[in-house]
Amino acid sequence: MAKEHVGEIRISKRVVRIAHEVYPLANISRVQTLKLVWGGKYATYYPLREIAALIVLVGVAVVALDVVLPELDVDIGYDIEGAVRQFMPYALGLAGIRAAYLLVVLFYRIVIRRPRYALVIEAAGTQYTALSGSDHREIHRIKGEIVSAIEDPPSEERTIHVSGDLVVGDKVGRDKYHQDGTGNRMTFNS
Repeated sequence: MAKEHVGEIRISKRVVRIAHEVYPLANISRVQTLKLVWGGKYATYYPLREIAALIVLVGVAVVALDVVLPELDVDIGYDIEGAVRQFMPYALGLAGIRAAYLLVVLFYRIVIRRPRYALVIEAAGTQYTALSGSDHREIHRIKGEIVSAIEDPPSEERTIHVSGDLVVGDKVGRDKYHQDGTGNRMTFNS
């Protein structure tokens, strides 16, 4: 599904229109701005686990093939030590390539990936992610506009122009959010 960028939000006396979604003002019980926290294999430091496992696995393989195998002194008519010495550079090269890829992923997640936020509207006991994006100030501004419309509904329709990197709903995975214990974060697991 393509991302639908939000250009404007319309607030009238009874409803809030965000793109194709309509929320009755009288039914909105809570409006929140939550930070998206990646979990599972998309967590920021998840590649470190695989890098550590690769280092341990390669270390164990090198020790086993270089130290333990010659000590066994098994004669099966095949040059095992020669085969191991021929195979080891390829295995180390593959492990190095995978570790380099994981380091690039880690670099992207730490340095380049921007934090994402969501505007969550709770209406009639159900939470809906109305907007998501990386522009925290814009989401917070829209939240303030909706809250002020709940407190004092406008007499005529008001149009709020939206700027920034905001899309309708949670275009990173519907129904895959759960709120953790802090109350101001949302974890995305996939």
